[in-house]
Amino acid sequence: MSARIVIVGAGAIGGYFGAHMARAGLDVTLIDAWPEHVEKVRRDGMTVEGLSGERFTVPADIRHIGDVQGFVRERPIDIAFIAVKSYDTLWATQLVVPYLADDGVVVSLQNAINEGAIASIAGARRTYGCAINALACELVGPAHVRRMSPKGDISVGAVEGADPARCAEIAAALDHAEASKPIGNLIGVKWSKLVINSMRNGLSAMTGMTGRERDSDPVTMALGMRLGGQAVRIGRALGYPLVNTGFDFDTLVAAERGDAGAIDAIRLRMAEIAGARSGDQRPSMAQDIGKGRRTETDAINGFIAQKGRDVGIDATPHGRVHQLILRIERGELQPSPELARGII
Repeated sequence: MSARIVIVGAGAIGGYFGAHMARAGLDVTLIDAWPEHVEKVRRDGMTVEGLSGERFTVPADIRHIGDVQGFVRERPIDIAFIAVKSYDTLWATQLVVPYLADDGVVVSLQNAINEGAIASIAGARRTYGCAINALACELVGPAHVRRMSPKGDISVGAVEGADPARCAEIAAALDHAEASKPIGNLIGVKWSKLVINSMRNGLSAMTGMTGRERDSDPVTMALGMRLGGQAVRIGRALGYPLVNTGFDFDTLVAAERGDAGAIDAIRLRMAEIAGARSGDQRPSMAQDIGKGRRTETDAINGFIAQKGRDVGIDATPHGRVHQLILRIERGELQPSPELARGII
């Protein structure tokens, strides 16, 4: 019998992967908190658009949060993916843990490093995580996900005591959407992805820029290099075995420290990445600001700033980005490129 899969959070990421799994015939159930979204998926199916014009619509089993109590009468969950915002991790995990099979697992399919929060409820041996590289999606309306980037890849691992068969099963489910593989170095790869998020996501949220605008403007490019280089140095100080993700990390650190050749190399790489994405692409935090919602800044730039303090590395730019985004969330400031100039 195939695994029963549940995805908590059927937005841009959860909806994207859920639709691909449903299209492949997997036993997948989506859960979401947006009533209009749930009802439209039930009525019309989930539509996914790609960067190159590809499009499909697939029927999907989707439930309101209030329907989850009914899982007590259904087959237990083998794999529960958590695809909500980082700050919603705890309640989302608690929502599904009572319905897990005896050997069921919970998998973070999120930005940032949330495996510890999941493990605090599900237990470390039942906690797995994913590092998603180069995927940008947006929920542009109820039941409608649009991919804004080329295909990337996903790494799957465990907090401790990984079951190789379970890692392979999780990767196989995700592979219907993105090339996926099991790994042993989950924390190193997760921090490596956090480096990239820290130099992009918050900057677009703070400035109002698209990804392409952010990676073409000299000021935000320079600030992005500082943020990225600091994040690499903090991860290494924490003892994490980082892997180059998007950029050569040694070059990124050299650019942060002012090496002219390294700066030119990172600028060129930024331009290459920006040119491969849709001109309308905005990272998730910028989408949140545009919709008047809370962002994940606590789990990205704020988190790195705190870890920098823990290991004695100055991460003031991360802290300033974090504080400016909090002020934008509260309505005290408006997103503007001038905010980046104030940090530089």
